[in-house]
Amino acid sequence: MGYQIAKRDVKEAVYLALPGWFMELALLLQNNNVQVSIEKSKNSAPPVLRYEIECLEERLKKTPEKLSAYTEFCKEFDVPEAQNCMKMLHAVAEMGTGDAVTQMNHLIMHVNEMQNRAEEIRNGKIAFRQKMIFSYPVIAATVKLLIDLTVGMIMMFHMLGSMGGAVQ
Repeated sequence: MGYQIAKRDVKEAVYLALPGWFMELALLLQNNNVQVSIEKSKNSAPPVLRYEIECLEERLKKTPEKLSAYTEFCKEFDVPEAQNCMKMLHAVAEMGTGDAVTQMNHLIMHVNEMQNRAEEIRNGKIAFRQKMIFSYPVIAATVKLLIDLTVGMIMMFHMLGSMGGAVQ
């Protein structure tokens, strides 16, 4: 269970970091090829992505023409938008500059979708925190009230029991 929670947290962190990294990559692609852009973006990439970027670089050094070298990027976190963007990067790398403008426009559209998803995640976290701010005092007050009522009932039964015993 702890592993699932940690994986979910890392997935959210990856989801939050990917749009910025892909946007930086799109800017670098204006003057560089795909592999050089990936290498240049590694230094300024968020820490949660650095390992995946290094693995991507290794795969691209071994088999730069294979689509699987690109699509294995962050595959264990199940981020479909990232897979779509990586497919577009593969297309840009294979086609060169011919259809690159169209592919870059599609890449930017997918980055915008990821940014919207990242905003939903951020908003969900903020809403959860706000909900907990109001819920904790209510829960604490409810527990205290239940304890007080239980203790009061026990004392009342004890007093009634002792009163009934004195009359006999």
